[in-house]
Amino acid sequence: MKQVKVGVGFGLWRLGMPSAETIARVAERAEHWGIDSFWLSDHLLAPSPELDVVATLALLASRTSRMKLGPSVLLLNLRHPLLTAKAFASLDYLSGARMVMAVGTGANLADYAACGIPAEGRGRRLEEGIQVLRTVWREKNASFHGKFFNFDNVTLEPRPAPRPNNDFGTMDIWIGGRSEAALRRTARMGDGFFASFQTPEEFARSMSAIRTYAAEYGRTNGRIESGLIVLCRIAGSQKSALGAMEPMLKAAGRGAEQFLERAVYGSADDILKRLSEYIAHGLDKFVLWPVASPEDWASQVELVGREVASHFIRPS
Repeated sequence: MKQVKVGVGFGLWRLGMPSAETIARVAERAEHWGIDSFWLSDHLLAPSPELDVVATLALLASRTSRMKLGPSVLLLNLRHPLLTAKAFASLDYLSGARMVMAVGTGANLADYAACGIPAEGRGRRLEEGIQVLRTVWREKNASFHGKFFNFDNVTLEPRPAPRPNNDFGTMDIWIGGRSEAALRRTARMGDGFFASFQTPEEFARSMSAIRTYAAEYGRTNGRIESGLIVLCRIAGSQKSALGAMEPMLKAAGRGAEQFLERAVYGSADDILKRLSEYIAHGLDKFVLWPVASPEDWASQVELVGREVASHFIRPS
């Protein structure tokens, strides 16, 4: 059986947010259930509650010991990259080198306006931000001179543990987005591609484009991993899962059909069957995001672990 990893998404609390006690209790049990990683959404202005990424990652790091942790995706452009570099270096130290970065530009331009950051040039700003992270994570007395960020002789201690698994030697930086610019950015400077809410065919096209672009940038043999964020609801049947998702489907309006095409729902067997379509295209890392009310969120996370994630780690 192919080694497949299944993590859980935190955030997007569109049906309400569970209590802090519930979140902590779930974190303490998640590894036992078979969950590989936790990933946090990052929004400043949102129609539903959102916890701060760094604060929540610190909590999760304190209640877990093996699983990977990271944002999916961090809106790096809303923060100075030196402050982000310091925060995530500290998280990496405190978690025992379990942090993974995933960054993107975000789709809500109101976030930029609220922070006084121009939306124009946000792709270039993100790329400079990634370069700043890697520079100060690798070097003492680091200097950087770009269009958006300029500094000399900056040393951050502690720096994240070096990573031998990727092409850049720092904490992994995955890149989200679906535009051509995002795919090219991944091909040129990413350790991985974080796809969001794509069908198997859409994912396959994205990865094919990334491989083509990577060859253009001299990374034909570059180590570029991939993962997928997908909304999930586990129930006894697809019909009962659809009933539980009804509030979100109503909110989606005319987009409900597209929503369902990019979600996995039903029994554990239904979900495993759908995931197998992605696996056939080479995908082996999933972040399942429970569609759940605060009252049943914990049980949904447990089902993701026991019924889906554990399926892939059972002895063959």
